[in-house]
Amino acid sequence: MRSERRQVILDLLEQRQTVTVKAIADTLGVSDMTVRRDLGEMAEEGLVVRVHGGAQLPRSARGNALLRVRSHAEKKQRSVEQKRSAAKAAARIVEPGDTIFLGGGTTLELMCDYLPDADIRVITNSMPVLNLLADNPRVELFLVGGTLRQNTRVFTTPYGSSGYHGLSASKAFVSATGVFGNEVFGSHPDVSALLHDACTRAASSYLVIDADKVGVRDFCMFTKLELMDAVFLNADASAEALAALGAYTSVITE
Repeated sequence: MRSERRQVILDLLEQRQTVTVKAIADTLGVSDMTVRRDLGEMAEEGLVVRVHGGAQLPRSARGNALLRVRSHAEKKQRSVEQKRSAAKAAARIVEPGDTIFLGGGTTLELMCDYLPDADIRVITNSMPVLNLLADNPRVELFLVGGTLRQNTRVFTTPYGSSGYHGLSASKAFVSATGVFGNEVFGSHPDVSALLHDACTRAASSYLVIDADKVGVRDFCMFTKLELMDAVFLNADASAEALAALGAYTSVITE
């Protein structure tokens, strides 16, 4: 279907930035003519920019815009090893007796596999994190937020209210939908407000992402890199991604 083809094209472009007509045709199993027609329509709508032999995402001085919010199921299938690399590196700094905040997102869920076998307290707004740690007798769990967002599996409270309830942590670990320049982004105002509170109230705050998020902007900026103690990033991240983040804070890889 046309809508499905367009979504596959956008997914390919988000992964590779520039994709040829042939690569798209091979992936979809359709003719070059069909791909060119789809790209022409998408270019007219401003979704892509045509280049010789293919297309790329539109760029501006504000970076690449995130075109849509992916579901939790979709995110679990993307950049799994890169996310695992960042998650393992972040989990190493959790110490016995720590109170940590773990935000939502598939990267932070992977941290649960590598937390120390020690008594810790975990504050979270993530249903998957809650489920992953619920049977661990050494973890004291606190759930924040009120309404579950089905597509992202995180709990939120209405924008403008305090969903963090005055709690504080020794270390806050958050992920993001995008990082551009000094700005760290989320997709929803209510979730972003909670993440802002979590980072502000923690003794130390850390961003845990894969390099695909670098150079991407989204709807809500909830903090700045210069306010984070460090960014945990996958070990095979490009030199460009390392430099972009390292201009504002420390970058730690596996």
